Amino acid sequence: MLYRPDAGLGVERCRSCGFVYLDAWAQSVARHEELYDYYGHFEEASIAERHSPQNRARQQELLRALAHRTRGRKLLDVGCGDGQLIETALSEGWNATGIDLSESAIRICRQRGLSASKTDFFDGSFDARRFDVIIMSELIEHVPSPQRFLKRAADLLEPGGILYLTTPNFGSLARRMLGEDWSVIHPEHIGYFERTTLRQMASEHAGLRELKIEANNISPSTVVAWMRRRTLQTAAEATHTHREARQGMDQRLRGVILESRVLSASKTVINRLVSRLGLGDTLVAWLQKPKSAR
Repeated sequence: MLYRPDAGLGVERCRSCGFVYLDAWAQSVARHEELYDYYGHFEEASIAERHSPQNRARQQELLRALAHRTRGRKLLDVGCGDGQLIETALSEGWNATGIDLSESAIRICRQRGLSASKTDFFDGSFDARRFDVIIMSELIEHVPSPQRFLKRAADLLEPGGILYLTTPNFGSLARRMLGEDWSVIHPEHIGYFERTTLRQMASEHAGLRELKIEANNISPSTVVAWMRRRTLQTAAEATHTHREARQGMDQRLRGVILESRVLSASKTVINRLVSRLGLGDTLVAWLQKPKSAR
């Protein structure tokens, strides 16, 4: 057992392949609707409240980079949520569609006129379709068989097509600093990836070629949480008091950094360093189906 943050949540490492996983993953899968169908809380919110201009700009940058790597423009967003990426992709000239298992998320997409459906990734209706790009943003950590998901993505890609995915980095500085108080350890997250395990799964189980796997970004709140944790009496107290506040803190700190030229430049240098060392918070993978594959 690597970690056990509370009585019902433990994290193990496979002795043969090194993959880290939630020991109670079956219970998390059984609680699927309870854990994931939270988009209903946002149905009354405006687009401006849900989607930041900064996130849209990052999506535009990503889509333009993907456009340089592929010939076609057919895009599938797996786990599309309320459709922000689909909307951005359409504005960039992509033929974009999305799937999600959340009824409320798909309802929001359809209210906005986006092509999205509540469809399982393995549904037979996709068998004859092919895509130039498949996006899996913060998805692969939620599924009980990531190897199978990667193989399915490879099957649905055109030869030369790209799977772009992001997932939390178990090898991150944040996890090393916070241990079992790392906020990513949660019943929603079944699998915990490092660059080595993600690279191995993509190659051996899906036949995907690595274009790059980076470990990007470091959360400003990680250092704050670590310092506060050292002043509190117990790890449980630190977790209860601060874990829920870290996301909001990060958003505020990022806003301050964006407004400062000096801080933005410093952040760029730090991000390059942590990425090179493999210590960033997020693994970002560009995986390509071989051009000779059928």
